[in-house]
Amino acid sequence: MALKSLCESKLAKDFDFSILQVNLKFWLPQRYEADILVIHAAASWRKLPGFILLKLLNIGTPIFYQEHHYCEGFIFHESRSHWRFFLMLKLSYFLMDKVLAVSIAQGCWLLENQLLKERTLVVLKQGRSVNAMLSLPKKPLSLPLQLGAYGRFHKQKGFDLLIQAMSKLPADKVELRLAGSGEMLPRLESMAAGLENVTLIGEIENVPLFLSSCDAVVIPSRWEPFGLICQESIAAGKVIVTSSVDGLLEQVQVLAKTRGNDGHLAVMLTDLTSASLVQTLESLIVQAEQKLEKCGADVSFSDLSDEERALAARRWPQLLNDWQSLLISELEKGKRPQ
Repeated sequence: MALKSLCESKLAKDFDFSILQVNLKFWLPQRYEADILVIHAAASWRKLPGFILLKLLNIGTPIFYQEHHYCEGFIFHESRSHWRFFLMLKLSYFLMDKVLAVSIAQGCWLLENQLLKERTLVVLKQGRSVNAMLSLPKKPLSLPLQLGAYGRFHKQKGFDLLIQAMSKLPADKVELRLAGSGEMLPRLESMAAGLENVTLIGEIENVPLFLSSCDAVVIPSRWEPFGLICQESIAAGKVIVTSSVDGLLEQVQVLAKTRGNDGHLAVMLTDLTSASLVQTLESLIVQAEQKLEKCGADVSFSDLSDEERALAARRWPQLLNDWQSLLISELEKGKRPQ
């Protein structure tokens, strides 16, 4: 989605983008007619020979690698042999002219582990247009509290922890709608079976419509290099419950504080256990009840200001400017006498 948004953005007036799906594990080597190549595939030992051939057959063409996949949280949860995994990343990054990080946290992790040279790293962050979320009206608060969660059904996203937590919470106080698809669908369906306060609704095409029905959005990711859902939820003006991992934390740092006189939170941080999620969501319910008692039925649960919501929306034009500067700089460098 982010890549498609980039290719259809204002940058298309000055640059011709072509998206090619290439399986670098089973790939017929070739030279591409391009001024710059940008790789988005996850690096691996099996793809490393493909990276090498791509480099050799495209000598003279700058190759950028955008690191969407790996971060500190990934290593903690998924890597059994850190040194072997780090060696693969070092070799892969060595072949690239630039490595583009999607968050400051990810960029710091790459440098701290000496996976690349500082001159190779560019922190671009991530984003897409969220104007449709920015225009959503505030939803009147009522009980049961309406929680939303969405994304790929994969271990990374932590939806199994969320459903476990929901099984401990009263259905008359809080409900969850979980949207998405993926390899964990059968397991999540089994976990949600018999729970009155959990509904799996499949994939969604209209994200703003989905968010409009939520009082709060839960992002229980085990790791997240950036996390576009957080950006979308802030722009939509929703209370956010999230794990403080990788790129998620830096997105909510400005908002993760008590605001106003009622103790209401724009963001609630939780540890990566179902017990911690239960405790956090119980606190969320209490705050919703207190706000209803104090302010009445017409109040919105979130008190994110229009300015705070707009901060999330402004990340997209800033990202486009950063991409434009990077591409122009690289193209002009190629025209200079060697």
